[in-house]
Amino acid sequence: MAAWTIFDYVGADGANQIRPWIDSLPKLAQARMDSILRHLEITSVWPEQYISALRTCDDIYELKIKAGGHQYRPLGFYGPQRREFTILMGAVEKGGKLRPKEFCVIATRLRGIVNGDRNRIEPHRFG
Repeated sequence: MAAWTIFDYVGADGANQIRPWIDSLPKLAQARMDSILRHLEITSVWPEQYISALRTCDDIYELKIKAGGHQYRPLGFYGPQRREFTILMGAVEKGGKLRPKEFCVIATRLRGIVNGDRNRIEPHRFG
């Protein structure tokens, strides 16, 4: 039984916004991401090696996924309900900085949308 439910952000048009980002990554990164997310679903307390709070962005967390020498950073938050985590957007860490540059503004806005309308999430789609 899953300890957590992971959700993906859904745009105003009803389309999942996370799966296309994951599908655009190299196959190794896609497989690594799915593997880590499946592990997190069944793990009660998420280890720091896989997640950390963003100091510059309140209540936004980065999932840490390394594959093929690249650092992929799905950004999300705990919620909207207990034992749920919602992936809001994809980012990449390069040179110690997250891209896109406006990640905090975007992720915070999306978190507000999700907290106001639960229809803007759906269960994570594994590849």
